[in-house]
Amino acid sequence: MSELFIRGYCDRPSVAPGEVVRFYVSTDEPAPFTARLVRIGSAEQPAGDDARTRVSDGEHEDHVTFTPVGSDVDGEHAGRPQRTQIGGHVVVPDERGSLAGTEGLTVHAFVWATTPQKSQGVVSRWDDASGSGWALTLEDGFPTLTVADGAGGRAVVRSDRRLFPEVFYSLLAGFDPGSGELFLEQRVRLTRTNSRLGLVVPLDSDADATARATVTVTEPAVPVVLAGVTEEVADGRTWVTRLFNGKLDSPKVLRGAVPREQRDALHTGDVPGAAELLAHWDFTRQTTPDGVATDDVTDVSGSGLDGRCVNQPDRAMTGWNWDGHEENYLHCPEQYGAVWFHDDSLDDCSWTDPLELRVPDDLRSGAYALLVTSGGREDQIPFFVLPPRGTATARIAVLVPTLSYLAYANSQDMQNAPTAQAIMGVFTSIEDRDLELHRDPRYGLSTYDYHADGRGVQYSSWRRPLLSMRPRYRHEFGSLWQFPADMQLLGWLETSGFAYDVITDHDLHAEGVELLRRYKVVLTGTHPEYYSGPMMDAWEDYLATGGRGMYLAGNGFIWVTSVHPDKPWMIEVRKGETGTQAWRARPGEYHHEFSPERGGIWRMRGRAPQKTWGTGMSSHGLDVSTGYVQLPDARDPRVAWILDGIGPDEVIGDFGLVNGGAAGLEMDIYDLSLGTPPHAMLLGSSHGHSVNAVLVPEEQFFPHAGMNGIEHPRIRADLVYFTTPEGGAVFSASSMTWCGSLPVRNGDNNVSRMTANVLRRFAADGPVEELV
Repeated sequence: MSELFIRGYCDRPSVAPGEVVRFYVSTDEPAPFTARLVRIGSAEQPAGDDARTRVSDGEHEDHVTFTPVGSDVDGEHAGRPQRTQIGGHVVVPDERGSLAGTEGLTVHAFVWATTPQKSQGVVSRWDDASGSGWALTLEDGFPTLTVADGAGGRAVVRSDRRLFPEVFYSLLAGFDPGSGELFLEQRVRLTRTNSRLGLVVPLDSDADATARATVTVTEPAVPVVLAGVTEEVADGRTWVTRLFNGKLDSPKVLRGAVPREQRDALHTGDVPGAAELLAHWDFTRQTTPDGVATDDVTDVSGSGLDGRCVNQPDRAMTGWNWDGHEENYLHCPEQYGAVWFHDDSLDDCSWTDPLELRVPDDLRSGAYALLVTSGGREDQIPFFVLPPRGTATARIAVLVPTLSYLAYANSQDMQNAPTAQAIMGVFTSIEDRDLELHRDPRYGLSTYDYHADGRGVQYSSWRRPLLSMRPRYRHEFGSLWQFPADMQLLGWLETSGFAYDVITDHDLHAEGVELLRRYKVVLTGTHPEYYSGPMMDAWEDYLATGGRGMYLAGNGFIWVTSVHPDKPWMIEVRKGETGTQAWRARPGEYHHEFSPERGGIWRMRGRAPQKTWGTGMSSHGLDVSTGYVQLPDARDPRVAWILDGIGPDEVIGDFGLVNGGAAGLEMDIYDLSLGTPPHAMLLGSSHGHSVNAVLVPEEQFFPHAGMNGIEHPRIRADLVYFTTPEGGAVFSASSMTWCGSLPVRNGDNNVSRMTANVLRRFAADGPVEELV
């Protein structure tokens, strides 16, 4: 295995001519690196030194090609290590020193720790470098308050009761410089619904502790931090360590050492008056009818000590007082006062000194990458060039599924899941970059992973090295998946002579149906699984008003996805009660932060894919792909043009680069009960799937024997065609591996022929004969 040396990312997935895209590069040590802009292609028989062989089905090989195009960033540049802050927290600037603690103070918060055994900050104004300030922390599970003078003197008060994980506590701690007293109190705040445990568990973890201090707290030159402590302030940034895992609700800082009766009131949720409060961070204050899509944290005490979230901690989370009667935070925001912090979350690597590429006006739309090399190592940073804004340069567009790329970006699910081989039916394939991600979480996780504390990952960011989104990446099951698979489609369009534009999910979310209406026909990528509401609306409106769509995929249009309105490089996914899930949102936490809509699968919100595309997901089989047997509708003279050049007895796609066939991985079916248009024509169905192919959860009402690819009739992929109003039409291949068959035998095959037949008719000016 090679040494990993250089990594990079860009600030946006797509860019139009005349616009600027920024590339951020890090090397393991100061060293020069070379950058080169290339166009990504794929061909059966590439030529030249830039051709890279990837996978083979034993007979046919798939290749990735990089064609240099020349740019103003090409050449040698200075490289250096770039530092990345990971972990969610809140930074509160305090230039006036209001929370210095030199005159004493009291800290209070409701705390729900997920990994209480590690050392972690709860609320602090502490400088690790100088050992000065104050910090309420957890140490080996014990709540602890430390005060220090920066000269080696410190005092500590510590509870004698460990916190139980995922149980809400009221923690209160403070110090009085006049008396020299430090005090700490913890009270269990267990209800029927707010914690992992119920009322029947006799939790003996209330505690009171005091200590004497002979040190004088000094004011460190650092901000207040919620959910961590300051490691250092350098390069204009606050670097935070000892990050907290779990929920914090209503953290406060009060003036001086509060009396006993006021402490009791704090434990029951009472909020002191403004005269007693130095700061009170109310995490619900940013809740609006549009969600909680902000990094701002408001101090409601009147002191103006507002904070800002770093690395997208989870908001709109159930708080200490959630009673289970409402699951939408908009309806009772006062019960959603918690923020869930994770020590491995990331929203932006925030590297510096980017290379800035202004895209040339004449650069053709397509998939590109910046190749960066240093010391014999290489990374490829992909991005997409659009046509000029507001225009189309071709009749055909390929909609690249960038939201789905993000959902899977840097996925470690199959590397870490104990059931991985059972799910896939094959040995897990591991690359160097997978091991790099496993060793070091600094590049963030995918929405298929778990945070270190066991919470499913609900956010994903473009602004980090996306190691699984590389042209030469091989997925865990050993073949093409997502971005590399979509390059097969683009390569086939090139070699087949079709002019096309590339557009992305991010553009569709922002521009809506008008983006699609610039084209006669729009093709999906191979796996458009994650979709926002505006994207769903755009497709349905386009197809219902004369647009033509080719769904060359499986498992499409499944998961409700939100895009951050101010940080469009971020997406949010909350898995609901059903669907093929790597994890499931906690009770009461199904509604998104970026938009207040309920997460889960679109099918459970009345928008099954069958209603728009004629087919929707039914099954997956990751080991073997097969072909389609033609059905009686294929003999109808109205669809003879689709099968032009294909014999009536031919199995369609019993070959391919992905597990040997055009029908596999994840598959969709025709289903009138879920909204398949009644006039849709079922041209063919796959057959011959293995025992490892299974129904997805939403297809099951009661589990029983025989729910596998050998025995169950709903485990298949269906070829479907139908017309839509005003001259529109839809062709659905209903399989993720369809495009993997396009380049076989240099495109001389029936999958290529059928796809080309449909694409030519859909892109033409002439009418498509209506089926109704």
